[in-house]
Amino acid sequence: MGVNPLPCLLLSLALTVLAASIPAAATLVLSRATLTPQNLPLTPLQELKLDAMVSIIPSGARTFPAGHTLQLETDLSSARWNAGVVVDGIPAAQQGGEGEVIFVSGYVLSYSTSRDVAVEVTVDGTVPAEAASGVTVLKIQELDNGGIPVPGSSITVVEPVATPAAPSPSEPVPVAAISPGKVPVSPSPTKASGFLSPPAMVAAGAGWAAYYRRHQKKRTGPGT
Repeated sequence: MGVNPLPCLLLSLALTVLAASIPAAATLVLSRATLTPQNLPLTPLQELKLDAMVSIIPSGARTFPAGHTLQLETDLSSARWNAGVVVDGIPAAQQGGEGEVIFVSGYVLSYSTSRDVAVEVTVDGTVPAEAASGVTVLKIQELDNGGIPVPGSSITVVEPVATPAAPSPSEPVPVAAISPGKVPVSPSPTKASGFLSPPAMVAAGAGWAAYYRRHQKKRTGPGT
């Protein structure tokens, strides 16, 4: 009994049509990336700007699937974006935005494969204060019709961040080194610049004379 080739032919044709209807993902290539300032490592709370060029290499019938989306993302705080589509070296579309993520529609990236398409990206913001060892300055990836990242389409620019040095513990100050506050003392009425007043000197002399006489009597005895 022979096999009917018609069902196999129809199945093969259906698979071919299905494969042709699925848009092929584009290939993203980071051709240029410039930091301002260029000093590395970065420091927390530092202002930073990145200029990048992303070339789109066609993998199907168009440079980029019209139903797909190009997602641009950053970890910089208070980020500001400018994304410009360039076709054959001529600006074709411009898009700006603020925040951690912006999206570029695939319709402004979809051209015939004979065209040269790229995206010029500028993002500037502040390095987060909590950035420990590195910060993602830019992440680019293609999303399919359902908003799912296309495997292998991600480009990430990560830069190192300097870890702040731990403050050295302060040395305790010896107690003896702490000078107590000086309290002014009023001069005694019997003292003047450290010397006895004249009346006090006379009284002191009389006392010493009486003491001396008593002491002599004890040594010589009565009748001497």
